[in-house]
Amino acid sequence: MSWSFLTRLLEEINNHSTFVGKIWLTVLIVFRIVLTAVGGESIYYDEQSKFVCNTQQPGCENVCYDAFAPLSHVRFWIFQIIMVATPSVVYLGFAMHRIARMPESLRRRAPGVQRARMPVVRRGAGRDYEEAEDDNEEDPMIFEEIEVEKEKSPEGREKHDGRRRIKQDGLMRAYVLHLLCRSLLEMAFLFGQYLLYHFEVSPSYVCSRSPCPHTVDCFVSRPTEKTIFLLVMYAVSGLCLFLNLCELVHLGVGRIRDAL
Repeated sequence: MSWSFLTRLLEEINNHSTFVGKIWLTVLIVFRIVLTAVGGESIYYDEQSKFVCNTQQPGCENVCYDAFAPLSHVRFWIFQIIMVATPSVVYLGFAMHRIARMPESLRRRAPGVQRARMPVVRRGAGRDYEEAEDDNEEDPMIFEEIEVEKEKSPEGREKHDGRRRIKQDGLMRAYVLHLLCRSLLEMAFLFGQYLLYHFEVSPSYVCSRSPCPHTVDCFVSRPTEKTIFLLVMYAVSGLCLFLNLCELVHLGVGRIRDAL
């Protein structure tokens, strides 16, 4: 995937989301993708090779590590990023398809599209003419001032928020549906992360699975650092879920205000 395509994709997501949605996208890129790619790689690169058990039985360490971590933390978070971002990508594809099929007249009336407006012409009298310094031409006593007509609608105060553009393009239901799917996926992954890892990476693990000859003690590398990173990912997931809920509330409040 080229950087230009990624840039266009992010720009399109920004164009068809609210202000809260733009914050969510920033959190997704900075705190999830970058943090998982950079921090996770450096912390978990030796998670299995440094998992040591006090036995020489062949295969015992592999079996015990599988029992200790059925799914690697990093792979779990990568899968979470893909699944959580999928509703946004699907919504973006639907929005682009919907807008592409929209008549040109409706597309020009969309809030995000600049429209050519007739300038307001004001004629002001009482201005004495004076000779121009360069070509000795006289300026008229009555001349025209061209100024761009300002937006008078109450929507002008909320142009920074894409909610009205989403509503104008007829994408509100799809947008709310993708927010609900995203929130449900966030909650599901938070619950799954708790079931798999709880809130702490234990420094040791007691294993008694076959082919271990007896109960053995296994030791995890850098448990404190992994615990801190695990808690950070909990916080990021909670923040993303909070932003999703805030965006739903924002859309609901905006709809009530429009009705009033």
